Amino acid sequence: MQLIKEIIKRFLLFLNILLTVYTLLVYQLSYSVSVKHWLAGFLMMSMPFVLVANIIFVVIWAIRLSPRTFLSLILLIIGYPFILRTITWHNIDSRDTSKGFSVMSYNLMWCDAVAYVHDTTNSVNLVKKAIDINADIKCVQELYNWDTFPQFRTIKKFRGTHKYYTYVHSTPGNDRGQGEIGLAIFSKFPIVKKQEKHWSNNHNGLLSADIVIKKDTIRVINVQLRSMGVRVQKVIEAKEDKELAKKEAKTIYYQLKGGFEDRAIQVKELEKWIEESPYPVMVCGDLNELPYGFAYGKIRQYLRNSFEDAGRGFGFTYHYQPGFLRIDNQFYDEKKLKVKRFKTFSETPYSDHYPIWGEYILK
Repeated sequence: MQLIKEIIKRFLLFLNILLTVYTLLVYQLSYSVSVKHWLAGFLMMSMPFVLVANIIFVVIWAIRLSPRTFLSLILLIIGYPFILRTITWHNIDSRDTSKGFSVMSYNLMWCDAVAYVHDTTNSVNLVKKAIDINADIKCVQELYNWDTFPQFRTIKKFRGTHKYYTYVHSTPGNDRGQGEIGLAIFSKFPIVKKQEKHWSNNHNGLLSADIVIKKDTIRVINVQLRSMGVRVQKVIEAKEDKELAKKEAKTIYYQLKGGFEDRAIQVKELEKWIEESPYPVMVCGDLNELPYGFAYGKIRQYLRNSFEDAGRGFGFTYHYQPGFLRIDNQFYDEKKLKVKRFKTFSETPYSDHYPIWGEYILK
C-alpha cells in the first residue's frame, strides 16, 4: 500500500513538473505576443486549461499539506493578468453621475437571412434587438442589407435612430449596402471621416469612423478578423459516424491553423491604424480569438479592454458550441477615455454572438 502511495506521489510530481514547464512556455508566448506562428496560437489558446490544471494541483498538494503547493500557487500569481481576462467582477459606482456616451458591438450573423426563407421569426427578433439596444454608437459586423425586401432594409432601420453611418461592403466602395454582408458604424454624433479595408476571405475587414462628440473627436474602429471556423456542434452531431466526426475535427484543426496565420497579418494592419490615429481610439468588434491570443495581446499593448476594467463574470460572447468563448471585445484609450460600465447581453439568443455594450466618459 505504501509503495502504491509513493508511485502516485511521484507520478503527480512528474505531471506537476511537466505542467510547470508548459505553463511557463504559454505565459511567455502570451505576455510577449511576439511569435506569430500558428503553433503558438494553439499553445496560447490552451491558457484556460493551464490555469485550471494549476488550480487543481494547488488543491491536491494543499490536501496533502505539501510545500509543493507553492509551485502552482506562484504560477497562478504570475498568470494573474490572464485570470482577469477570464473572469472579473466590477461594481457600478452609484456616486458617479457623470454622463458619458455608449457603444454597442454586435455580430448580426447575416441578420439570419439564410434561415429567413423557412422561418422569419429569428431574423425579425435579431434585427429588432440590435436596433432597440440603447447606444449612441453601434458597431455591427456581418450586417446584411437588401432594400428590395422590407425586413432587410437594415441600414434604413438603424438610421431611424442613428442619423450618421458608414459602411464597408464585401464589394469595396459599395456604400449603399445592397446584398452580401459588411461592417457598419451607426452614430448619433456626426461622422467626419471614414477609412475602410476589406479582406476577401470570410468577408472580414476594418472600418473606422472619426466621430465628433461635443467638442472632441474620437476614432472608432470596427473590426472583424478571420473566423476561427470552430464547428464543434457538427463534431458532436457526427459522434455516431466516426469517419464524419474525424473529418469535422480535421476541418476544425485546419480552420484554426489558417485563422492563426491570417489574423496575425490582419492585426498588423489594425496596429498601424491605431498608431496613426490623431484621435483617441476605440476598437470594437469580433476578433475571432480568445483573450490570450496574438491579436488580443497586440491590441492590449495599445489599449485597455473594457470587459477587464468594468465587466462581470466570464463575459462569454459566443452563443453556439462551445459556449465558453469570449471573442467579441471593446478596447479604449485609457489616456483619453474612462469606461464606466460594461455589459454582455448573454440573454439575447438570436445571433451566434451576444451583443456587448459599454459606457465611456471623455477625460
